[in-house]
Amino acid sequence: MDLFDAELGGRDEPEAGEGHGCSWVTAVILGIFVLLAVLIHTFFGWARDLLGALFS
Repeated sequence: MDLFDAELGGRDEPEAGEGHGCSWVTAVILGIFVLLAVLIHTFFGWARDLLGALFS
């Protein structure tokens, strides 16, 4: 992962080529999706436990 990708304006070197790795924006977006998936999984786990306690 190239955090200082020239195509995002992160480098001051004019000879810097374009990066071929995962940009930091992609890493942040993937991290948000993973966090969202964990939160949804946790919420539905709590809802299942609550409904199980109510209807048992």
